[in-house]
Amino acid sequence: KHYSQLIFHLYFRMDGKELYSRIVPNDSQNCPAKAAINIDYDYFLNDFSKRRTPSMLREITHVISKMTKPPISFGVGVPNVNTFPFEKFEVKMKDGSKYDIEGSELEAALQYVPSKGYGPLLTKLYNLQDLTHGMQDWKSRGVLVTSGAQESLHDVLQMCVSPGTSVIIPNPSYPGTIDIVRPFCPNIISIEQDKDGPRPDILQQKLEHCKKEGIPLPKIMYINPTGCNPSGVTVPTERKIIIYKLACKYNFLIIEDDPYFFLHFMEKDPVSFLSLDTEGRVLRLDSLSKILSSGLRIGFLTGPLPLIRRIELHVQVSTLQTSSLSQVFVNNLLEQWGNNGFENHINKVKAFYKSKKDCLIIACKKYLTDLAEWEEPSGGMFLWLKIKVLKDTYHLATKTCLDKYLVVLPGHPFSVNGTLKQCNYIRLSYSLVEPKEIEEGCKMLADLIRKELMNNPH
Repeated sequence: KHYSQLIFHLYFRMDGKELYSRIVPNDSQNCPAKAAINIDYDYFLNDFSKRRTPSMLREITHVISKMTKPPISFGVGVPNVNTFPFEKFEVKMKDGSKYDIEGSELEAALQYVPSKGYGPLLTKLYNLQDLTHGMQDWKSRGVLVTSGAQESLHDVLQMCVSPGTSVIIPNPSYPGTIDIVRPFCPNIISIEQDKDGPRPDILQQKLEHCKKEGIPLPKIMYINPTGCNPSGVTVPTERKIIIYKLACKYNFLIIEDDPYFFLHFMEKDPVSFLSLDTEGRVLRLDSLSKILSSGLRIGFLTGPLPLIRRIELHVQVSTLQTSSLSQVFVNNLLEQWGNNGFENHINKVKAFYKSKKDCLIIACKKYLTDLAEWEEPSGGMFLWLKIKVLKDTYHLATKTCLDKYLVVLPGHPFSVNGTLKQCNYIRLSYSLVEPKEIEEGCKMLADLIRKELMNNPH
């Protein structure tokens, strides 16, 4: 009890002033609250997460970051940045522009920062979400910087899933999600997809089946809505609305894992689940890995404050925080670019991947039409090929193609069911291959499929 009271005073008050004020744009403070109902977020937490308590050492770091003048600090056991060998980082961009990280910014980049993230970067991320998904109610929502979207995904699932918990996952799906939840032994409710993503009619049927058979209703639904890995599908707004209404009716959260949002090939940005969220049911996972640098490991999680806080408690005792250097690096870049510069960069990245996608589609039509079928990707980095002349692609991908130095992925690891014995899909990634390689690779793939068919006739 005394420890909890101490944490409260450290985290929320000093001299009667609130110190844990979110760093948000001034105009967004006036945004009307969206939440229409009071959600019991404890319902979605597993016992493991409920038992988490704040780390005093990390809370103090946050308090110090909010002080208006440097304190006399006997309390924090961090190294002195004056002992570090770095004096300045000079960054040169491809367009010839430059910026330096030095002085107080360098101190921040070399030191621990609060687990929630580097304050100036958080401010920019709040603004980015307002610009991209409409004005948010930052009195009920928050943002947490993470080490890529994968850390967000891992921590959200670890917060919610227990043995026997029902979890909705579209099939096929990103293996990184499947591999996280599988050790928890959950009840996975797989939802088949079509050209527009997860089918809501099947989702509702399975939800009603759970109610009828006394199976625990799902607490969460995972979805990768833009340029989905592996299918390249983008879920249209109409379908998102139906899925969101089902989430409200059957009381589950939506984990909107959207690392390819800025890599779509459509005329207008997709409408996100976050922008549709009127009840506080969406945890949105964003990533800068695909557009700035995967090595920087910068992602960010947006969602209801009670859930953001729970994940922050996990970060406090795991990674402590996302790399300070990466956060300061990205903050300075976004500061230099401004909104227009960021948008111009995004448009260049989109054009780059779209040209590769177009080149791959042309090559597939030229060499693979009688052997395979596919839906053209609307974003992302992947083409999901159904090899219609084969019953299974495992040997093709893991032996026949590799022997000829052609790398494709069999569809098996993308299966939610995990017990799939046969799968006639393969995933092609077009992010790294050059146009000449695309042409050569598709021709080679066609020849190897025919070879596989001859050696293993069905």
